[in-house]
Formats: sequence, structure tokens, C-alpha cells
Amino acid sequence: MNLILKEVAAFADAWEKGDAKAAAAFFTEDGLRVGAFGDKQRGRAEIEVAYNKLFHETMAGARMTMEPGSVHMFSGELALWQGAFEVFPAGGNTSLKGYAVQVMKKVNGRWLILEAHPKLYPPAPQQQQTSQTTTSGK
Repeated sequence: MNLILKEVAAFADAWEKGDAKAAAAFFTEDGLRVGAFGDKQRGRAEIEVAYNKLFHETMAGARMTMEPGSVHMFSGELALWQGAFEVFPAGGNTSLKGYAVQVMKKVNGRWLILEAHPKLYPPAPQQQQTSQTTTSGK
């Protein structure tokens, strides 16, 4: 489990640096990523292109933090990691909070992402303000 948490922390560092190639390297060769915006990629090459767009266009200059999360071991070769993350867009805009679920696979002694499903929480509903109007002459 400790090795999985180290991989997750190293992935967060690659994300923080905006390094698409390094972020994609945390996936298995045939890994699947279903992004927070509904985009889907299979394989490191597609995942790298998606991260490059995310880091340098969609979320250019954003920072990200991830909690260590939790690990559930299915076997000595498969595990599930899940945890919360928060993205801080450039320019100080409101942060985006989310949750990721990743199926991890041990490949040549290293825990890699077989499937990743990061999702953003929807914005909190705005409370409706009621205004009372008064009428005169009644």
C-alpha cells in the first residue's frame, strides 16, 4: 500500500509541474483515463496528449493538491486507490474540488494506473434569496 501512495504523490507532483509526459508515464501502456470533463483516452500516447491540453490550455497554470486517499488491495497485482483532490485555477479563481478512483496494477514491481476516473464535484446550489415586498394602502 505504501508504494501505491508514493506513486499517487509522485503523480500529483507531475501534475503540479504541468508535465504531461511524466503524468502519462504513471499509466499502464493500455491504461484508460475517463477525465473529469467526460473526455476518454486509452493508452499512454492519448493520455499524454490529453494532459498536455489540460495543463497548457484548459487548466493552464493551475495547481493541484491530492489527499493520500485510501487503498483497497484486490490481490498482489491489483488494487483500488481513491481520494479527494482540489484544483486551484490560475488567477485565484474559485477552486474545483473532486474525487478520483483509480484501479492500480503492479507492472514490473511498480504500481501503475490501469484505469483512472477523476470527477469534479458540481458547484453547490445557490441559496435562493427571497425578498419580501410590501404593498401600501391595504
